[in-house]
Amino acid sequence: MDKERIRLDDLKRKVPFSVPEDYFDKLPQTILSRIPAEPAKKPVFDWGWQRWTSLAAAMALILVLVWVTVPERQGSLGQEPLSGISNASIVNYLEEENISYYDLSEHKVVQKAFDTDSTVLNYLDGLDDEVLRQQIQESVLASETI
Repeated sequence: MDKERIRLDDLKRKVPFSVPEDYFDKLPQTILSRIPAEPAKKPVFDWGWQRWTSLAAAMALILVLVWVTVPERQGSLGQEPLSGISNASIVNYLEEENISYYDLSEHKVVQKAFDTDSTVLNYLDGLDDEVLRQQIQESVLASETI
């Protein structure tokens, strides 16, 4: 097989493509004519009425659940909520619940109430002397054992 070398100078220089006359002058107008004048506006939410109804029902369900599960706030009791209750009924309640004076004396609210001498004297005024002596002896014995 005889290999012949191809020389570029021997090849025909013919362009196989042809461009119509004024093609590039008319090209921008042709492109612009194919573009619509106003772009079609696409709706933001293209949902049907079924989805809107489902959304409304879900929101209503959430509101009902929140309404039912959130507890109501209790209003204030006023300036002196225990002013209408007699001392005897308070003492009876404390006895029924087996709450002693010592249990009450551990609370800071009760301790603050006994800061003034008049409160202490009013408290001690109604107690029996024998009960006071017995309580003092018990507290002294308790403090000595510690």
